[in-house]
Amino acid sequence: MEAAMSTIAPALPSRECLETFQEAIREWQLQPSQRCLLIIDAAQFDENEITNALYAKCNEPNWCWLFENSPLEAFADAGPVIIETVADSPFCQHALTLWAEKGLLFLFTDSDVDKAVVGLRGMLSVDLETAGPCLLRTYDTRFLQVLSACQPDQMAELAAVDSLWIWSIDLLNHVQWSGFQSTGAARQIKAYKGRDFERLLSWVAGWPACLPHLARDRQADATTLTRYIVNQWHSGLACDGQSVELETQWTAFRELS
Repeated sequence: MEAAMSTIAPALPSRECLETFQEAIREWQLQPSQRCLLIIDAAQFDENEITNALYAKCNEPNWCWLFENSPLEAFADAGPVIIETVADSPFCQHALTLWAEKGLLFLFTDSDVDKAVVGLRGMLSVDLETAGPCLLRTYDTRFLQVLSACQPDQMAELAAVDSLWIWSIDLLNHVQWSGFQSTGAARQIKAYKGRDFERLLSWVAGWPACLPHLARDRQADATTLTRYIVNQWHSGLACDGQSVELETQWTAFRELS
């Protein structure tokens, strides 16, 4: 039998996705000089590209690997880096200029690094109802976008502490920005995930297959795509990646929206 849906209703984005990081800073009422953690998936770049740029832009950079103190610690230097910085630092400006399409994740929080990313680390390994044990790229901004919209309670588990998360979303021909605000005490990460979560993962995996349909729709953007995915997921549909099926579903959704 299909697992029960999330107890918190899927949230159509209350804020439109934004065109620039600077707009996101203003929208969330942050200060450019505010302390943040910037998480970059170094595995997407040439070896040492991120750390070389970091040491070129910062005198005494403070950074670590996300996979430290996690089930993937043995592969720490093959995963994302966490840089403690401020939003208007030379390194952040460098990252925004060159790497936004790769998926940048900013965490604005007063917590120390280990406390701020405990959820990201804790959800790297999960047990899916039908697929069994699985490793997740919790730092993938497509995953964050889909999770925060479809299952905000699960996103609150991931965020763990009082914090504001802002991330970039690649749409092939341009980048937009989205975010999530977490408040309250940290929540226990539940390793077991039901079928509704598995269906959500199918839409994360299917995100690239949706982008050509988005690109042909001149009035659609990241907010539109997110609402489409929420609608399909909440209707009990998984993404199979078939272009004809996606085209039919996208057309039907746009006619009703």
